[in-house]
Amino acid sequence: MRLGELAERLGCRLEGDGGLEIRAVRGLEDAGPRDLSLVAHERYLSCLQTSAAGAVILPESWPAVDRPALRTPNPILVFARALRLLHPFPAPAPGIHPTAVVAPDARVAPDASVGPLTVVGPGVEVGAGTMLDAHVTVGAGVRIGKDCRIFPQVVLRDGVWLGERVIVHSGAVLGADGFGFARDGQCYVKIPQIGRVVIEDDVEIGANVAIDRATLGETRIGRGTKIDNLVHIAHNVRVGPDTLILGQVGIAGSSHIGSRVTLAGQVGVVDHVEIGDDVIVGSQAGVSKDIPAGSVVLGSPAVPHGEFKRRMAVVARLPEMRKLVRALEERLASLEARLGK
Repeated sequence: MRLGELAERLGCRLEGDGGLEIRAVRGLEDAGPRDLSLVAHERYLSCLQTSAAGAVILPESWPAVDRPALRTPNPILVFARALRLLHPFPAPAPGIHPTAVVAPDARVAPDASVGPLTVVGPGVEVGAGTMLDAHVTVGAGVRIGKDCRIFPQVVLRDGVWLGERVIVHSGAVLGADGFGFARDGQCYVKIPQIGRVVIEDDVEIGANVAIDRATLGETRIGRGTKIDNLVHIAHNVRVGPDTLILGQVGIAGSSHIGSRVTLAGQVGVVDHVEIGDDVIVGSQAGVSKDIPAGSVVLGSPAVPHGEFKRRMAVVARLPEMRKLVRALEERLASLEARLGK
């Protein structure tokens, strides 16, 4: 694709030769004369001087460089869109693989793809353009919308609903039983989990994620939310739209997460708490109570980030303070000895 056409499709201001043919997007170190690279931070400008990249994506305000450029206020977003244009996801051939097992009453769109050794249960609906890759298991009554991508070895248990353009990466299990037990005095008795999991449009779910079905009602993941690998979301949790949940997060049952929330890596959330809209929870924080909208919290238990930083400043001085206390104790003991006490 010519650079001028690429600039037009990406909504960028072109600087330099628009006739340059661009074949791929590559990193600065690997790029050649027909490749497009990204420079989003000033510390990489020195790498640009030695790079063979034919063209670069640059912030609008930066000075001119020695090669054609696509100028934009949001280089990362343009980079993402350029990757989609120049490296599109290969569309699988529509149809059902001969080794797949599909229930007679399942409704699979003619242009959907069902891969080798995939199992599609009774009453399932698979939307147009959706891909079920190899070794996917789809339980009874599952609904999958249009243009979804379900990668190998995903399990969608009975009654799970997926919206449109949902991506589920390998090893994820959606709709396993929530962890619910009652004590009868001697042992634990399982509480049947009869609810479902609902995944709204444009959600992406990472590898080896577990999202449990509700005891009653729904476990729901809001539109546009992105979930990293190795996350556990328990029964009856509700996650709002456009939320980011990073790796190894655990959210206990019946907690409600607002819109545009960020839960950084290894965050733990106890059951039945409310996290408001636009909250940021820092890495390894432990959320043990409700957090109001717009807060930034750190630590375990999680506290406002300003308070956390003050606490850490005190912790850093503990060795010095310990020495001071010992010195004061020695002086006090000496004084008491002189006074005959």
